[in-house]
Amino acid sequence: MKKKLIVRTLIGFAIGAVLGNVITLFFSLAYGEGAKIVFDVQVAAMGKALAIILQTILSGIFGIVCIAGMCFFDIDSWSLLKATIAHFVSVLIAFLVVASALRWLQYKWTNYLILIAMIAVAYFLIWLIMYILWKQEIKKMNEELRAYKEREEK
Repeated sequence: MKKKLIVRTLIGFAIGAVLGNVITLFFSLAYGEGAKIVFDVQVAAMGKALAIILQTILSGIFGIVCIAGMCFFDIDSWSLLKATIAHFVSVLIAFLVVASALRWLQYKWTNYLILIAMIAVAYFLIWLIMYILWKQEIKKMNEELRAYKEREEK
């Protein structure tokens, strides 16, 4: 379990760091600001180099929470519901902290409520897709097990 957590932590940091910068680049292009890896508000507050470093580190930490947090699902004594709630809450809190620290949104309650709703919908859709895929995989494994048992009985 510890080795799996360490691997997930490293992978999560790398994925989060890259995605955080790519998403910022995408939004800056989408809003017609040109190709920017960090928003102007961050650069104005701390300088470009520090803004890039901070965004990369915080995005990496968010990636760690998302990927390493999947270890909740490996706790045998936890139900799927309990693991899902724990993972969702940790992802939600981490994203809100990172988004606030990086000033990805203005400090208004409506912005946060909309963001929470968007995260909840996205999380639910990803969870549902993964649930369906794993359910199909388990069904396939059970069919293979039945076929194996039938061959052994002959």
